[in-house]
Amino acid sequence: MTGTQNGAQTMVSEFQGMSLKSANICTVPQRKHDIFGDNRWETMHERYVSEARNSEADVVFVGDSIVQQLQLTTLWNEKINPLHCLNFGIGGDRVENVLWRLLNGELEFACTPKVVVLFVGTNNTDCTAQQVYEGICHLIDVISTKLGDVKIVLPTLLPRGQHPSANRERNMLVNELCMNNFDSVSVNPNVHVVPIHEDIVQGDGTISHHLMHDYLHLTDEGYSKVFGPVYEKLAALMSNTI
Repeated sequence: MTGTQNGAQTMVSEFQGMSLKSANICTVPQRKHDIFGDNRWETMHERYVSEARNSEADVVFVGDSIVQQLQLTTLWNEKINPLHCLNFGIGGDRVENVLWRLLNGELEFACTPKVVVLFVGTNNTDCTAQQVYEGICHLIDVISTKLGDVKIVLPTLLPRGQHPSANRERNMLVNELCMNNFDSVSVNPNVHVVPIHEDIVQGDGTISHHLMHDYLHLTDEGYSKVFGPVYEKLAALMSNTI
């Protein structure tokens, strides 16, 4: 076990103790299994822990492959990255994987960031919308506990698959839960839900490959359109206009 894991063990145990009483796997921290035999996930996590300890980032993105691939886009290079950002995205991550990462060093910053952008949940295809929502709420609690008064930007989950499906329906239900329950500053004034799932599905119910090349991940054009509102929210928060 690494020093990072040792240092976070008490907090992990506390959250696990609470979570194991529930049947919701989204609230139980889970290290990703190394199915490829190259230890990529663990290596990336260790790099992120190091970057957190040695950076003075103002904005940190945390999530799955949609977050990870954002840093390869025109939007990131021209607009988002100049806000002094770190990108802690890992492809395939589920809510419980991100939870494990955040409890094991990725929130141990040398200088506390001003904003955390949290985007995860679409890979929890075997979970209900309520379970995913509860997992996201648990992540928000962890971020708030570790980073205090940090602002949290919560983009909504994107539709997936060229045609309507149960996965699309689940993601939409997660979005409704987030928008309905974080629509008031009295709930958590530091959480800002940004609806980015709209205007993706076409009139016939399909998704264009020009926007999502594999009907899950965005094209460069797709990122500019879909994550543009996230950049606008970040710019507003950073300039203290909200």
